[in-house]
Amino acid sequence: MTVISPFSSPSGRPEPETPLTLTALLALIRPRPEEEALTLGDILSRIGQRSFAASLLVLALLMVSPLSAIPFLPSLVSIVILMIAGQAVLGRQFLWLPRFMMDRQISAEKLRRALDTLVRPAVWIDAHRSGRWVILTQQPIASLAYMVIIAVALTWPPLSFVPFSTTLSAVGMAMLAAGQTLKDGIFVLLGYAYLGILVTGVSVAVAGVL
Repeated sequence: MTVISPFSSPSGRPEPETPLTLTALLALIRPRPEEEALTLGDILSRIGQRSFAASLLVLALLMVSPLSAIPFLPSLVSIVILMIAGQAVLGRQFLWLPRFMMDRQISAEKLRRALDTLVRPAVWIDAHRSGRWVILTQQPIASLAYMVIIAVALTWPPLSFVPFSTTLSAVGMAMLAAGQTLKDGIFVLLGYAYLGILVTGVSVAVAGVL
């Protein structure tokens, strides 16, 4: 079993969460030049436990990137997301993931290429963060965002056989997680709206086929 410890103050108590910039978050997980591969544990430990949302944001962004085309990766990521979001809903203070998940590796070169595709969107998001409607990022209202993230992640395993099929819903998940991480309710609202439009569009398309 693995526990990701929170940042601690000199007194040993966890420090309060502080909003991150998205560009800083991506920089934290960028592989060092000498690294050939990173484990999921390496990535999450570099994020630290500033919040469960930061971990969810990174995973969602990776599924927006070209990494989503790797066979079965969306299924694995969805399981990790379900565990993290579930613990967030339950109000856990410490993130726990099984060792076999934490030991899964990803090529450092593939991770660098994926992060390179996310730099410009991250800069745009950081430049447009509003800091408004913060109440949507606080409990108990924040639990709704985590439950929506769980619902989205549950759709990924059946879609993992089709390359990039999870990308569209991962965008909405990333918006919700970005809102929680950046403490910006506007991004949370955008995430709800985006996913609502996506579900409506898919439903209309399916109805048309049937």
